[in-house]
Amino acid sequence: MAEKDTAGTGTTAEGNLDRLLGDLRALTGDIESCAVLSGEGELLSSSHGPGVERDRVTAMLGALAGLAARAAREKGHERPAQVKVSTEAGHLLMVSLADGATLVATTAAEARSGLVLYDMRNARSEIEKAIGGGKRS
Repeated sequence: MAEKDTAGTGTTAEGNLDRLLGDLRALTGDIESCAVLSGEGELLSSSHGPGVERDRVTAMLGALAGLAARAAREKGHERPAQVKVSTEAGHLLMVSLADGATLVATTAAEARSGLVLYDMRNARSEIEKAIGGGKRS
């Protein structure tokens, strides 16, 4: 559960978000990396390995989330519920969160992407609480 560090325990929203992403990866062994972007496109947390340029990843994920949102609006929807991009090398999966935030995961080509999306949607409410956007309407 995401809580603020009111008791001086060292528990922070960022730490909880990192833990939740770690839990999601442990639950779904098909996830290679995952991240959470704020509604403003800021990278809040990620599980990308060493050597990954956070600024570059943030820009690419933000651009993709923006394109998906624009496409959804043009079809008369507020935002996309989820996005799946498949390539020969694997899948990029996105699930919308409250306040315009986005949960993103990458998988290998042979991954069970439907199961990964299911687990991402199930993790959504806890992640929204950790980033302070848990009030869905």
